[in-house]
Formats: sequence, C-alpha cells, structure tokens
Amino acid sequence: MPVLNEDEKLQLCLERDRLLCNPEFARSPTMSKLLRFLVDHKLREENKPLTAYVIAVDALGRDEGFDTQIDSYPRVQIGRLRRMLDHFYQREASENRLSIPYNNYEITVLPNDSVGAADDMVGGSAAAVQPPASLPTASFAVAEKGLASGSLSAGRVRIWAAVLVLMLAAMGAFYYSQRTEVPDESSIAYPSITVTGPQDIALSSSRAKIQMAQSYLIRALKRFDQLRVLDDGADPAEKAQYLLETLLLNEAAGRIQLRLVDRASQEVIWSSPIEVGAIQKLEADLDQAVIATASLHGKIAQHELSKYRGDYSPGYPCLLQFHQFLRYQDRTLLKPALQCMAVSAEQFPDDVYLMSMLVVAKNLSERSGNQDEMEGVRKDLALQAATLGDDSASAAFAVAQSAFLEGDCRRGVAWGERAVRLNPLNSRIMGYLGLYMLACKMPEGEAYSTRALQMDPDADLTIVATVALQKLRRGDAKAAQQLASRYMDLAPGSTPGLEISYILSTATLGDKEEARRAWRQFTKRSNLPETAPPSEVLGKWMSNPLLIRQLEADFAKAELY
Repeated sequence: MPVLNEDEKLQLCLERDRLLCNPEFARSPTMSKLLRFLVDHKLREENKPLTAYVIAVDALGRDEGFDTQIDSYPRVQIGRLRRMLDHFYQREASENRLSIPYNNYEITVLPNDSVGAADDMVGGSAAAVQPPASLPTASFAVAEKGLASGSLSAGRVRIWAAVLVLMLAAMGAFYYSQRTEVPDESSIAYPSITVTGPQDIALSSSRAKIQMAQSYLIRALKRFDQLRVLDDGADPAEKAQYLLETLLLNEAAGRIQLRLVDRASQEVIWSSPIEVGAIQKLEADLDQAVIATASLHGKIAQHELSKYRGDYSPGYPCLLQFHQFLRYQDRTLLKPALQCMAVSAEQFPDDVYLMSMLVVAKNLSERSGNQDEMEGVRKDLALQAATLGDDSASAAFAVAQSAFLEGDCRRGVAWGERAVRLNPLNSRIMGYLGLYMLACKMPEGEAYSTRALQMDPDADLTIVATVALQKLRRGDAKAAQQLASRYMDLAPGSTPGLEISYILSTATLGDKEEARRAWRQFTKRSNLPETAPPSEVLGKWMSNPLLIRQLEADFAKAELY
C-alpha cells in the first residue's frame, strides 16, 4: 500500500466530510459508516489488504462466524457505495474524488474526470445568481460555478434556481425529520440508549452472566452526563434512539456479542465479541465497550455529529460542535461555538452537563479575547453545576478546572479525583486532570493522562500532546516525536498541542533545522513572527497559564534559537 503524503491525507478527509454532509449519504447510515471505515483504514496505512470478511465484521457489524463464501453482503454494499460515489461526483464539481477500484476494497483519491461532464450538463454562463439571505450560501456554490462556465437563458436560470430551492427544501425537511424530539422544552435532547439482551437462555450460569453484563453496562453508561439511559419498558413515546444489544453467540462457551444499533434505521453502528469468563476480564471488556460507545468522541457522538455537522443550534448540536473544537482546537470553530454556548445557557440554565462545559467555554472566551460572548463568572458557573448535580462527574470536574485555573492546585486535585471516582471511564476528565496536575508540578499526573489515552485512543488531542511531552521530559524524545507525528497524521486539520510536542522533541533529537521549520509554520499561523517569545505564541492557542509557563521552560531548554 503506497504511503500517503500530507496533501493526500488532507484531501481524503475533506472529501469524506463533504460526502457525509450530502443528503444522499445522510439518508443511508450504512453507506456513511462504510465510507468512514474505508477512509479510516486508509489513513492508518496498515500493510494488509482489506477483505470481504473484515468489512462484514468490522465495518458492517456482522458476527465473527460470517461466511463470505455463501453470503455476498459486503461485496454488494461495496458495489452500492461505488455507485453512490460515481453519482455524487457526476453531479458535484470538484478537482478530486474518492474511488473504490473494482476487485479491490481500498478507497483512493483520484482526479475527478466528471467535472467537465457536469459543467456541460449545466450549461453556460449567466449573470451571478444571488442566493436568498435565509438560505446557506454554501448550498449554491456548485451551481454558481456551473452557471458561470457558459451561457444560459434567463428562463433556464430560473428553472435551475427553482430546482435548487426545491432540493434545499427537501434537504431541510429530511434534516428536521432526523432531529431528536426534545422530551421537555427545558431539557437538552441528549441521545438516549437502552441496553437489551436475549430472553431465552437455557443455562442458568449463562443467564446470570448475561444479566450481570447488562446491569454493569447500564450502571457505567449512566455515569455519562451527555447520554440518557432508558429502561426498555419505558413509555413508547420515550423509546431510546440507540440499542446496545447483548447477544449470546455460544451459550456453552460463554461468548456474547455487543452491538450498538440505531433503532430507527436498524443500522449496526458498532459491534464487538466478549468472552464471558473471569469477572475481572469481563468487566475490563465491558468498560472498553462503554468507552467506545459513550465517550465524547465515541460511536454515538460520531453518529450524531453526522446529523448535526456544522449545526450550532442551542443544546446538544451546539455541545457537539464545542466538543469538536476542544478535540482539534480549530480556531475557526471557536467564535460560533462560544456564541451558541451562551445562547444554550440562557435556554437551558438547569442542565448540569451544559453548566459544567460552560466553565471551559468561559475560560476560552477570556483567553481568546471574546469576553463578550460569555456572561458569568467561571467559579460561579462551576458551583452552579455542582449544585445541580452533586453526583455528576462533569460537575465535579468543573469545580476542579475552576480551581486549577485560579492556581489552587490542592483544591483542584481533590475535586478532580472525586470526578474520576464518579466516572472512571471518562477519558476527558482523567486526561485533563493529569494535564493540570503536571502543570502544578505533580508528577503523578502523568499516570492519569497515560491511562486516559490507553483506554480511549479517541481522546482529545491535548491529552495526546500531554503524554508526548511527558515522554520527552523523561528523556524519550524519539517516542514523543513518534506519538505526536502519528496523531498529527490522523487529525483533519492543525493540532497545536501535537505540533508543539513535535517541535520540542525534534529539537531535542538534534534536528534543529526541521524544528525551526515547524516553528516558523506554527508562528505564521499564529500571525506572529518566528522570533516572538514562546509565551506569546502559546497564548494564542492555550488557555491554561500553568501549562504555558511550563512549556516556556521546555522551549528554553530546546534552544531553538
């Protein structure tokens, strides 16, 4: 498999996201999931070819006993995806396209040979067609490009404009039909889940273990504030959006299959076999299943993001965008995220999780010069969250963050450890507690950040950068550089924390020229000269003063200049 360069990786991610935002893919969760799987496999650059069996089990949720010799399901779905890609790129003007060659399952980026044909279908140029102010201008971008390529009569322009409006109206109707019903106007419509299991199990020992697994999963899932766990016998109007099914694969051997299912479409979003053996091993496997499904960037969140991508509506859509900013630190997302968080606070003042995240938003607004976007005092917001939810891990960590940001490390650790006890599977809480403790010169914080990354590879990239920096500070610059590089390659855009880790570790390894090149690129993006003090550059991207001071010392030691 050829190694991708940086431009190819970026193009792969951009085309994937463009496709997932298309209404045709939005109506087909299975195709969206298959597309994400193929792109992720390509980005990982694994030196093993994809097979029909791997696609059936890992991408499409089939059981491990799936037989590709008698069931052509994965090949049929790949063929369906090929046709959807061809239809999309015949309609949409773009320089490149994604393609799946025949007799191969590897997705590739190729020049889009359909561009000229698409332009010919639309016709020639006309005066600029201005979209109505109430509609998203991006929806007209491709049409405007096509209309500008030749000449169209005024009548044909009106026809095409009418078609576009009808298409947008249909897209809007579909979009709102997919929105989750809010159970209460004063509550945020978090995604809901029900844990189910087989009813008829002959062996009492197997039945007991299945029931134990179900109870364990329910308790663990309930610790996540951004998820609603419903009883399967609830009011029909309150049926959960997602099912976490526990299926018995082999009663005698004690093997079960966990499957996360979208209830509306019956799409299997994720699945994993689990051995019902030793209790300690079973609990560890169930923990990983909960993290994979319920974490901030887990399967449910990613599935929801495909419906709400770019949606800054108050409540859950806004929180999804805010989580995306926190994960990737894309500064273009900050202002709209802060604005929608402020509106959400006015609309949902009694929501524990929202109040908890407002502490982070308030700190970001202060550090980024957007003070007007967020009202309130950080400490008061944290106390409000703790008052609303005294058993909430998110609320407890909000108090911890507020204390750390005020320089009160002792109080921050006390509340942070309480938050970890309330939800030991929340990688964000565990990872950021480690980050803050290290900034307070408490070396035991490294164990928290390392553990967070071990249990959740999809944790915020700031946590990854923290682990990389600790490897550097312990003298393992090579491991630090490799970790930073690996996650930088997987990220869709700029990654400030990882870039800083890469610069420092590269300088430590003696490659000062490469480190300076990366630093120049980083300062240019910060709108500062390369000779600017590191603290000034870091302050453009980071909100934790303790961390900035510590990184200043790292830069002084690296002797870039």
